[in-house]
Amino acid sequence: MYLTRRQLLQAGAVAGAGILVHPDAALAARTLARQAGPLTMFSEQLPTLAELGVLDMRAGGQTELSMLNAEHNFHSQLDPTDTFAYRAAGASQTYLGPVIVAQRGTPFALTVHNQLGEHPLAFAVDNELVPPGSDDANAPRTSTHLHGGNTRPGSDGGPEQVFSPGSSYTYHYDNNQDAAGLWYHDHALGITRLNVYAGLAGGYLIRDTPGPSGTGIDTGDGTHLPPPPYEVPLVIQDRMFNPDGSFAYPPNPELTTSDGTPRPWAPEFFGDVATVNGKCWPNLDVDRGKYRFRVYNGSNARFYNLKFVAGGNALAFAQIGTDGGLLDAPAKLNKLVLGPGERADLVVDFAGLSAGSKVVLGNNAPTPYPDGPVSAKQGGVPLREIMQFTVQSQKGYTAPLPAKLRPQPMTRLAGLPTAATRQMTLVEVLNAAGIPIMALLNNRPFHTTDITAVQGDTLEEWELINTTVDAHPIHLHFTQFQVLDRQRFDVGKYLAATGYVDPATGLVTPGQGSSVPVTPFLMGRPKAAPANERGWKDTVVSMPGEVTRISVPFGAGAAGGAPLAIGSSFTGEYVWHCHILEHEDNDMMQRYVIE
Repeated sequence: MYLTRRQLLQAGAVAGAGILVHPDAALAARTLARQAGPLTMFSEQLPTLAELGVLDMRAGGQTELSMLNAEHNFHSQLDPTDTFAYRAAGASQTYLGPVIVAQRGTPFALTVHNQLGEHPLAFAVDNELVPPGSDDANAPRTSTHLHGGNTRPGSDGGPEQVFSPGSSYTYHYDNNQDAAGLWYHDHALGITRLNVYAGLAGGYLIRDTPGPSGTGIDTGDGTHLPPPPYEVPLVIQDRMFNPDGSFAYPPNPELTTSDGTPRPWAPEFFGDVATVNGKCWPNLDVDRGKYRFRVYNGSNARFYNLKFVAGGNALAFAQIGTDGGLLDAPAKLNKLVLGPGERADLVVDFAGLSAGSKVVLGNNAPTPYPDGPVSAKQGGVPLREIMQFTVQSQKGYTAPLPAKLRPQPMTRLAGLPTAATRQMTLVEVLNAAGIPIMALLNNRPFHTTDITAVQGDTLEEWELINTTVDAHPIHLHFTQFQVLDRQRFDVGKYLAATGYVDPATGLVTPGQGSSVPVTPFLMGRPKAAPANERGWKDTVVSMPGEVTRISVPFGAGAAGGAPLAIGSSFTGEYVWHCHILEHEDNDMMQRYVIE
């Protein structure tokens, strides 16, 4: 019988010990680690699109970014924090990077220079995860990945396409895909969680040919949606600070290194401070009208269930786009779940609120998601408030939200011929004490010879089979796919059939067994993707105990000539992985090859 982490915890199954330490107790320890006084909420002003900095590449050509050490002010009550930043020539970026604005169909080249020195999170480098001989504490390796980009393999920014301080790498972006809110971030093998935490991330907006002029204001993606300054990126990240303002990343009290000290890697990191665009619990003054928020979940591991709350009531809002572009029509919502790596294009209307009204972006997602810890006292720190909006007296953007967002409806992949259906299994590996030591895809480590090969310009159906107790945001490089449905299955019986589990211990043994068809173990009826998830996606939340089915094009010709969100076909190696960064680093990532 396979024993889940939760079953082991509830049974108190620890060899030779009378007390079982919950794996998420590490998260409670992190709560205690921050000893600085409480920070005031909503006193910092949110950096807007212009203040974040814009690198306008709509005309194409060539540009450069430098990765540098910096000091950043997250809050007036904190001392400056040592950070990393992507910085354009002549700019003064101290955290994150400028928002890159590209034009659909117009290529450009981006040269990134690694000029980094000592890592702000040097103490958290885990030597069991990084390649032998690495000196990431003093000379951090980097790899810049355009998340959601339809890029050729050499410009993908994969985990092993790294370059060290003193070196540079040039990426070629064709931008041959739908207008969308992508993002770029570090992807270096074994230290992605630390490089992104330190600041190596930024927004990337692809614009389309402007629509016809008229009563609306063209935003450059063919729609009449709120334009700047009413278009605002919201890069949401949870962070943790020491009393001196430096980043905190507490070690794992349940696992130790060879010298007996707590291991730097923990199953998830949950900070106790919400930051948006590099400010702690900020405020944005808004006019009485519509705003287009390009929302990025840039957190390491935290899921968000977001609500806009005014006077105790949740405001209705519209989701108009997903990871890979606009929906066919707005989806009306009053809450939105967003996993790490996912993006959402939202329109919120403040026109009906009086001047002086306060709207709080709230969150009630459990940590870990979706069920939280076995004991409420042992879970991650809840972040109930993310930021605030203060309504001003002046009138803002009030043009009606279009009923249709695309000139032509999206190509629907459901029902189209597929070249293969693949069972892709998500597993968690525990030690005898029930402590997570890694997470895997198909029960294989990253450096395996068992690599998935797909045929170019074909359509496949992938069944993401989640045998773990947590949700995982699964990201595929190169492509934009569609979510078909989700369905429950019998986890224990399925795992027994795979051969992943050692019958003597009831624990998953890495490297053994293989995925098997899940059909005999399915329960109930499949649930179709909700309206706001029926767009192009590159990251999908796979829920525990469920099969998440996605239809994946591996090239622009995969739908037999029907238009896709991606416009180019390439052959070569890419990766797919969980976007919980602690999982990605250890070792929930696999290569696949387009032939």
